[in-house]
Amino acid sequence: MRIRRIVYWLESILILLMTYIGTADTQVEADSVKAFGDQPIKVLFIGNSYTYVNDLPWWIQQLAASAKETRSLETEMVVFGGASLKSHWNSGKALRQIRAKRWDYVVLQEQSTLPITNPQEMYKYARLFNTEIKQVHAQTLFYLTWARQNRPETQQILTNAYITIARELKAKVAPVGIAWQKIRAANSNLHLYYSDQSHPSPIGSYVAACVFYTILYEKNPLGLSRDLYSSRFNTPEEGHNIKLELLSKTDAETIQSVVWEVGRVAIP
Repeated sequence: MRIRRIVYWLESILILLMTYIGTADTQVEADSVKAFGDQPIKVLFIGNSYTYVNDLPWWIQQLAASAKETRSLETEMVVFGGASLKSHWNSGKALRQIRAKRWDYVVLQEQSTLPITNPQEMYKYARLFNTEIKQVHAQTLFYLTWARQNRPETQQILTNAYITIARELKAKVAPVGIAWQKIRAANSNLHLYYSDQSHPSPIGSYVAACVFYTILYEKNPLGLSRDLYSSRFNTPEEGHNIKLELLSKTDAETIQSVVWEVGRVAIP
C-alpha cells in the first residue's frame, strides 16, 4: 500500500509539472506572437528613379499609417538614376545594406527597359541578390514596372520577364505595371506618366503605392487615403514631399478597385 501511495504521489507531481510546462510553453508562444505582431514590417528597396521619384517607399508608409495598421511600415532605399540590378551588385552598397539589418522584404526593381532587351542579365543578378536575401531570412519582392507611354505593346514582355524569374525563385511580385495597364484602359483621363512618358506622375506613384500596400499587407486598398504627394525629380538625398490635391473619391475608388483585382491574384 505504501508503495502504491508513493507511485500515486509521484504521478501526481509529474502531471502537475507537465501541466505547468505546457501552460508556460503556450504563454511563451502567445507572447512571441504578440511581440511579432507589434514589430514593424521592414522593407528595403533596391532600384532607381522609378522608386525614388515621388518617394514611393515613404508614400507606402503613409498609406499604411492612414489604414492604422497594427504593424507599421519602415522603409529604406538604395537607389540611383538609371540603376540596373547589375550596377547595384557591382557597387556593393545594396549588398552591404541587405546584410546590415533585419528585413522582412527586399524589393528588386530592374532598369526600366532591360527586362525587354536583356532578360537573361536581369535573371542573373536577380538570382545573386535572391541568394543574399535568403541568407538574412528576408523575402524577395519584385517591383514589376510599366511600359513606356509610347510603347504599350512592351508591357507583356516586361510582365513575362518579372513573372518568369519570380516563379523560379518562389518570390513575390508587386504587379504595378499590370495595374497601370488596366487603369489606363478603365479611365484614360487618369494621367499616370510624367511628361517624359517614362517616369510616374503623382497619380502613377499613388497606384504603385496602393499595389505595394496590397501585397505587403494582403489587404484590399479600398478606402485608403486619397492624398497625392510629389517630390519632383529630386534625388532621395535632396527630396522633400509636396502635398498636392486629393484624388476625387471616384478616381480613387477606380484605382483601388483595379489594384485589388490585380493584387489579390499576386498574393500567394
